Amino acid sequence: MDLLIEKLDGSRYYLSQYKVLITDFEESAPSVTRNSKQLDQRNGSIDFGGWHTGKTINITGYYRADDIDEEETLRERLYALLSDPNGYYITQLKTTPSVAMERPGDTSGSYYDKLSNYPSHKRFLVYTEAPEMELVGNVGGTLLYKLTAEFKTMKLPYGESVPQDLDVKPNVPYYGRNYFLDSKTHTITPPGTTNYDSQIFISDGFWSNSNRLKSNNIRVSFTFTAKKALTEVFKSNLFFSASPYPSKPFSYPAGTTAPQKYELVFNITDSAFKTDNCFIRFQEKDTSDFPFVLENAKLEIGTTFTDWSPAPEDQDYNEWYLDTYYNTNNLFIPYSGSVPCNQLEQGFAIEMTAKGAASSLSFKIDDTELTYSGAIAAGEVFMFSGFSYTQNKLSIVSKTNKAYFILQPDKPNRITCNVPGTVRILGFQNIYA
Repeated sequence: MDLLIEKLDGSRYYLSQYKVLITDFEESAPSVTRNSKQLDQRNGSIDFGGWHTGKTINITGYYRADDIDEEETLRERLYALLSDPNGYYITQLKTTPSVAMERPGDTSGSYYDKLSNYPSHKRFLVYTEAPEMELVGNVGGTLLYKLTAEFKTMKLPYGESVPQDLDVKPNVPYYGRNYFLDSKTHTITPPGTTNYDSQIFISDGFWSNSNRLKSNNIRVSFTFTAKKALTEVFKSNLFFSASPYPSKPFSYPAGTTAPQKYELVFNITDSAFKTDNCFIRFQEKDTSDFPFVLENAKLEIGTTFTDWSPAPEDQDYNEWYLDTYYNTNNLFIPYSGSVPCNQLEQGFAIEMTAKGAASSLSFKIDDTELTYSGAIAAGEVFMFSGFSYTQNKLSIVSKTNKAYFILQPDKPNRITCNVPGTVRILGFQNIYA
């Protein structure tokens, strides 16, 4: 076992560098203090609540010195390292549990040189009043000393994860690129020909948009939903050149009223690249089957069918993209601490970049709501720290309700906001009792 010490200036030290082998690391529960008032002629007292005040960590270790002079030098260095009035972070380095223990005399020794350590998931901001060194005795011609120290937490009475700036991202699935233009809804009408064909134009740039498509063998996936019960089998021909490719038949049960979804995979070869025109032909033997509605059509490269998304050329693409990727009502803060993380105590800040406009702001984490009564434009950056509230770095405290947030270990910590945008948690930490 070892102990990592991180000074506030960022420098890092291991006690093993000072020949100290840590044998015991014990942390206490956070101590509790309560505020109560005793009233005359009243049984008991009035309780005004309680809070955590501190946590102690006790360590025990041993080190060896060849002689008194070396021990004095080690002692001075350890005093200078541990007796820092500014405080520092300590992290327990645990011994890998797969390492087998050995009894004295089993082997030639060097057991402790073979240990491997891994850090704990938390660290503590602490100070110690007076580390103690005690002579154990002379072992094998060297002096053996025992080191004990009691650390007390500063600021928060908890263990802390290393702070980070966390981008809170929605859980958005992968959407492939749709080459089918205006694919949300199409009404297929009778073409007025003896073959009863109807064609839907897809895209001039189906091939030109990506040169990599012009290879010897391309797989194309196509999916759509038809909302009409057809009386007979109808066919769809996917055209990539002047000559149609083999049609793909679909069986649609007569009398069915529920929407039917179809998924196809086409194989495209070099002979297809005679034109950039790309369209789909629907063929039916009976004009009574027209019109029928085609919904959520999607044409993609490859054989993986993804959820429907509009083509980037469509007018409603930006609105769809904004609602999908910047929907602030689909954000959850992945807090995994064991005690509440209070914004005023821990100090994290919330940065929100608006992707839409609004006349006011309502930003909630679970049941706590922060409101702002001013106008909002796309691209503006808000910062909420619990005591400071800014819009594009200008204070807006007077226009807010001055709410602050607490991340809870037993709640989803869901974000709800009336404005689409991106959210970052600056200085995010998990806090542990």
